[in-house]
Amino acid sequence: MSEKQICAVGLCEGAAVATLAQQDFCVNHFIELCYENLERIDPRGQKPGRLPLEMPALRGFVEECSRRALEVAMRCDDLDNLQRGRLLDILLWAGELFLLLRAPRHVFADSILQEHAAAASRLAARHS
Repeated sequence: MSEKQICAVGLCEGAAVATLAQQDFCVNHFIELCYENLERIDPRGQKPGRLPLEMPALRGFVEECSRRALEVAMRCDDLDNLQRGRLLDILLWAGELFLLLRAPRHVFADSILQEHAAAASRLAARHS
């Protein structure tokens, strides 16, 4: 990334250090955008059935976010500890999401229902 590029966010004049979704961002806006998007697509914080069906696009974003966070952490020399910690958090969160988005959603629901049915059967057997 050339030093002449500036952040794509409004009035920010910070130097762009990362490209995400084909836009250039300074460190702080990159971190903020990653957090917003990871939170938005994390299936653990959503009501069942609200996850968009565009799984390849979601996986692609998670992978790009992870790769760019690693590049920023390795390439930027002037990061403070908070920024480094947030980049690590993004990497870890993206890794979790990548695994969650790879597994079909019905696998989790089916396993929970199977465990519930087995527990109900054992309980009924004890009381009969």
